[in-house]
This record gives sequence, structure tokens and C-alpha cells, in this order.
Amino acid sequence: MEELKHERPAEAEQFNTGHQEYARFIETDPIRNYLHYPEVIRALGEGTKGKLLDIGCGDGLFDRKLAEGYGTQIVGYDISPNLVEKATRLEAEKPQGIEYRTADPLTFQSDEQFDNAVSVMVMPYAPSEAYLSNFFASAYKHLPNGGKFISVIFNPDFNDFNEVVANRFFRKGDGNKIKFDFLDPENNAVKFSAELAQFSRETYESSARAGGFTKIEWRTLTPNDEGV
Repeated sequence: MEELKHERPAEAEQFNTGHQEYARFIETDPIRNYLHYPEVIRALGEGTKGKLLDIGCGDGLFDRKLAEGYGTQIVGYDISPNLVEKATRLEAEKPQGIEYRTADPLTFQSDEQFDNAVSVMVMPYAPSEAYLSNFFASAYKHLPNGGKFISVIFNPDFNDFNEVVANRFFRKGDGNKIKFDFLDPENNAVKFSAELAQFSRETYESSARAGGFTKIEWRTLTPNDEGV
């Protein structure tokens, strides 16, 4: 894989700078809580009882849900120091055995081995295809026994731009960049704005193979009963 610089890309910096607004939104976001998280839990299956690596853990919201609901043993890392600081503080206030680190797929190192790895809406913020491959490589090298790497991404086939979709509003930017707003579900007021990359299916698959994975499966997300 291409040698990359160990620095925080602009795609990640937007969440470090706006960490308070972002964390407040995600905490009650119906898409994240009733669609993304339940689908990952379904995909993990019995893996919720094992040791998990959370790549791009943010402020640890999903980790706390897993630890409290399933007793999952978790190590999470994120590129945002501000989000990791909040996750660490919340863990100290209510200890659940979760370990957090400030790192990215280029720098994370651990002697621990994990049963599975997850990444929820993190890879679309990779600044390049080369960087994307390192997400997969970081997971693969810490899954010695062939565990799953489950990742929620921005749909490569999404095309509903310039209209409200659930509580998001997406606009095309330059190249494969997508600008979007997180909206208040009650009144569509903009709560946080960001930019991500819409990588193709082929790019994700080639990056996964470059990172070491050979079996790739796509799933359509389904909301849980509360989400419906």
C-alpha cells in the first residue's frame, strides 16, 4: 500500500473541531441509533460477546451501548482527540472496561487480538483510496482468527441529492465529495454540516482486498422495530 503521512486529514478535522455539536446530534440521531447500530449488532451476532475493535469510535456512544447491553470487551480508537477525551471521561464516570486511544488506521498498534472489528460511518471520510485501504489493513492485522470487519458506509449508489432524506440533506461537491447537513428531525434545522466521499463499490472492494480481506459481503441496512 501507498506510504501515507501520519497527520489528521481535513475530513477528520471537521469532527474534531465541531465535536460538541456532532456528539450532541449523534446521541439522539434516529438514523444512527435505530438503523446503523442495530444492523451492526445483527451482523455481529454472537460476536457481541467477544473482544471488539472499534475503528473510529467517536465519543464512544456505540461502545457504551454494546458494553452495557451485551458485555462486549472493547478497544476503540479515533483520530479526534476531542472525541476521545469525551469518551474517556464518560468511561471514567461509569466504568465498563472500555479502552480508548487517539490514533488512526496508520498509527494504531496493539498487541491484543480481537474477535471482530467495526467501523460505523467512518470510512467515507477517508481522504483518498490509499487511506481507505489502511482502514481495512488496520482491522485485518488485528483479526488473526478470521473475524469479521463490519463497516457502515455511505451508499455508493445514493443519488437523492438536493432533497431531505430522513434527517439528512446531501449536495454534490467536487469530484466524489458530498456535502451534507445533519437536520433536526423535528423542524429540519441544520444541526451540523460536514463533507464525505462517495467511494464506489469497486473502490471499497479493491481496498478491502489490498488490506488483506478475501471474503466481501454487502448488506442493505434495515431499521429495528423502534426505528420503523
